[in-house]
Amino acid sequence: MPYESQLCFKHEKVEDAMCRLTRAVAKKFKQGMSRGLSNKLQMPGWVSEANKVHRGCAAPVLGIVRSPVLDGYRNKSEFSVGLDLDGNPTVGFNVGLFKEGITAVSGPENCRHISPIAKILASALQSFIRSEMSEIRQAGHQHLPVWNKSTGTGFWRLLTVREGGGAPSAGHWCKWMRTPRTDKCHAEGHAQHPHDEQVGSSTTLDDNSGLPSLSPNSQTEVMVIIQVSPSGYDARVVQKACKRAADILRLAASRASLYQFSLKRLLMQVHNGVSNAAGPDAELFDLEDGNKSTADQISISENLCGLRFSLSATAFFQVNTSAADALYQIAGEWASPHGRSLVLDICCGTGTIGITIAKKVHKVIGIDIVEGAIKDAKANASLNGITNCEWIAGKAENVLPSILSTYAPLVAPSKRLAATKARYSAPSAEESGSEGEVRTDQNQQSKHETTMHGKVLWSSKSFSLDEIVAIVDPPRAGLHRNVLSALRKEPSVRRLVYVSCNPDSMTANCAELCTPQGPDGRSGGVPFSPIKALAVDLFPHTRHCEAVILLER
Repeated sequence: MPYESQLCFKHEKVEDAMCRLTRAVAKKFKQGMSRGLSNKLQMPGWVSEANKVHRGCAAPVLGIVRSPVLDGYRNKSEFSVGLDLDGNPTVGFNVGLFKEGITAVSGPENCRHISPIAKILASALQSFIRSEMSEIRQAGHQHLPVWNKSTGTGFWRLLTVREGGGAPSAGHWCKWMRTPRTDKCHAEGHAQHPHDEQVGSSTTLDDNSGLPSLSPNSQTEVMVIIQVSPSGYDARVVQKACKRAADILRLAASRASLYQFSLKRLLMQVHNGVSNAAGPDAELFDLEDGNKSTADQISISENLCGLRFSLSATAFFQVNTSAADALYQIAGEWASPHGRSLVLDICCGTGTIGITIAKKVHKVIGIDIVEGAIKDAKANASLNGITNCEWIAGKAENVLPSILSTYAPLVAPSKRLAATKARYSAPSAEESGSEGEVRTDQNQQSKHETTMHGKVLWSSKSFSLDEIVAIVDPPRAGLHRNVLSALRKEPSVRRLVYVSCNPDSMTANCAELCTPQGPDGRSGGVPFSPIKALAVDLFPHTRHCEAVILLER
């Protein structure tokens, strides 16, 4: 499918999610009215504007930010190790569903999204396993077979290749902004006519091409993790085989003349479970000598938004570095924080979003349920000389209320009062900028609160914060309802940027944040209003994309 058509499909996907948000809020509102909550309660103004102006979209979808790199963009590739349709050991991807009885594996040679480095290493391991099996069988010795999903037996299970430092610089995200003509967009497989696009003047690239693939250089670091199931196999046989595999992989790296890279980490992950998904506590060993690896031995470095990030073996990181750079630029710009802002980085992972904007704000507080990710976030902040971040390991629904109760009193009262008085309707044309930016009177507000007699009650200098801004980047299931409730109830949270990889959970979460509640519509806190949205393509040649929505009140 041509990439231009992919962009159309994904842009429409986000537009559809925004239309479903409008319908969801309207439905919830009518259900509340039918229960007789109030006869004076009015439908949010942005709902009618959405239907009249934006073809039902809760907010205008400004376009789609294309991926700067189209081929070989993945910085992390996970390959299954099994038998192909002819019974040969193969390192690649499953060609069908296990529940349908299909366990065959096919090589990644024709997969456009897999990097050249990952393909080189997958091919090298495959050749090694095949030659080992042939030679050992001929000698009559015990061999280490590939994993058999049907029987739950075997030794070689999974190959993970993780790369850092090789992605090309994409520049400012606006360079990659596209606005497809929706009347020319068709669902996948049905884009029969060419369509025009508004393209930024800073680029002349054809949208069916892109920047060179990953462009590995002398700073490129590669981590290899081979997952094995050693239970029932002779330890000496296992150690020798792993050492030979490591030698083969290093040899392949040295011979890759077109792509110079350093095999910084060669690891073995021990996992005897049925599924390939090993737990976070799965042990890691050096592939060459069998010694257990420590935390400082299992990381590589990646460049993002002009900063350096350390990635541990199992840490989450967006698989398309160049497109993630654009995504995080957008999140930071739309959050619009300043030197008196507290930024809540909810579901922060390794701290990428919070760290990229930390120097512009008073403080960043990152929250994530994965303790390993929080350790990475602390290390990444230190690596970049960032000192105004706090990282908390725990469920957001458990820790967020106490964070808000601690920091909300530090927000200047006029800012909190402004939030409670906020209307819940879409901005008028006079209030909106050229790209839907909402102009606030934040900079014009008085620095003092006075009585009617002119007596100063307090000064803004008494408070360290003007606002609390939330940026959320949840997993596919979305945010817990208690997180949504806490964010909505706190009037100091005036702006929220929602980054999503799942339109369904995004729609449900935003509906909870934007629907009037109770007799006056504000019982659960003043509802947010959707201001604008963007699609961001982090996954070319797949059906998936990210969405970013700005909510304000």
